[in-house]
Amino acid sequence: MQMSVRQPAYARAVRRVLFWLAVIVVLVFFLFPPVWLLLTSLKNYKDAFAMPPVLIFKPILDNYVQVLGNADFLGYAWHSVVVAIVSSGLSLLIGAPAAYALAKMRFKGRDDLALFVLGSRIAPPLMLLFPLYLIFFHIHVLNSLPALIVTYITMELPFTVWILSTFFEDVPDEIREAALVDGEGEFGAFLHVMLPLIRSGLAATAILCIIQSWNEFLFALILSGNHSSTLPVGITSFMTFQGTQWGPLTAAGTLVMIPILIFCLLVQKPLVRGMTLGAVK
Repeated sequence: MQMSVRQPAYARAVRRVLFWLAVIVVLVFFLFPPVWLLLTSLKNYKDAFAMPPVLIFKPILDNYVQVLGNADFLGYAWHSVVVAIVSSGLSLLIGAPAAYALAKMRFKGRDDLALFVLGSRIAPPLMLLFPLYLIFFHIHVLNSLPALIVTYITMELPFTVWILSTFFEDVPDEIREAALVDGEGEFGAFLHVMLPLIRSGLAATAILCIIQSWNEFLFALILSGNHSSTLPVGITSFMTFQGTQWGPLTAAGTLVMIPILIFCLLVQKPLVRGMTLGAVK
């Protein structure tokens, strides 16, 4: 009897230890790069390249002063804010009605359209780069914020439609039918009844779109210019032919990371709630 009692307790203790070891390994794996970036941004050049690495040092803010004193960097930050907010807002504005139609309305070609949206989501975004570049070049909007906004809408719209359609599908058809019987009409049922019911899904989708727009680098690098570059591209300005300015570079990387990190912490509850509701049928 004693052996049968001790064995499960011992097994539970081993599983608990293994679980927390796995958690620690995962945390170290994901947290090491940003923590190292932050520490390097607070070091002088000598401490940053000391071998073995210096863990105890006197922090300095010179790198941040240099970055924040750069007018171009502040312009890049403004471009990132505008592009992220406008592209995400327009993606929701266009994607929400499309998702509602796919989820609740029956029309010819509905399944084919849904398959096309899914295919657009699965297809590598790099396939869009060359066609978009040619289009923007011929209509003379290359190296501008509208070009980036249209590009990000093109990338985010399939994701928005596919995610929101799952939220609309979770709403019982009886609710929509009751709204139609009450005289709301299709658009009224969508705007006044269905959208409020999936507000958590709207919030989660908007958050993910903003994060994607904020962090995107490749399209911004090729389609933007000096007057439309975003922060991920602006960081590369500290890599010159004379050498890499590692102090300002790491400080700029930290400044780019902090806003989106704070944003994610502030919207953590609606993000988790929205994604959880969308995953439960």
